Amino acid sequence: MLVAYRGFAEAIAEDATAEAMTRLIQYWGKVEAPQVWIRTVAFRVACQLEGNQQVGLPERELVNERSTQDLAAVELALITGSAVAALPPRQREVMTLGLVDMTPSEIAEVLGCTPPQARANLAHARRALRNAIQMDKEA
Repeated sequence: MLVAYRGFAEAIAEDATAEAMTRLIQYWGKVEAPQVWIRTVAFRVACQLEGNQQVGLPERELVNERSTQDLAAVELALITGSAVAALPPRQREVMTLGLVDMTPSEIAEVLGCTPPQARANLAHARRALRNAIQMDKEA
């Protein structure tokens, strides 16, 4: 968005976006509108990196469909990461291995349990994640 709408160099746009995302993680609990916040911070950081002293936002809207989807994916990843970290240790292990496309049989082999135990732990972990994500969306 910074390259297409403002003409920033690609390297500056990448650095500004990375910095904005890092700041979003730091202030996650305080940010009410992540899309607007990211857009504003990335623009300001890009201006600073370019040495441009512009303060205001550009006249054109900086959001497009893809950036909205990307930000939604980041938000989901943050929520999911927090929810996975809150799982009991065994469920966290099976979910982490499941997220890298391991089958329950492969997970059982790695963890030294039976495939039915791995499947059961995966089912419990998935249910807990669904509940955590649903609760976060409702909040």
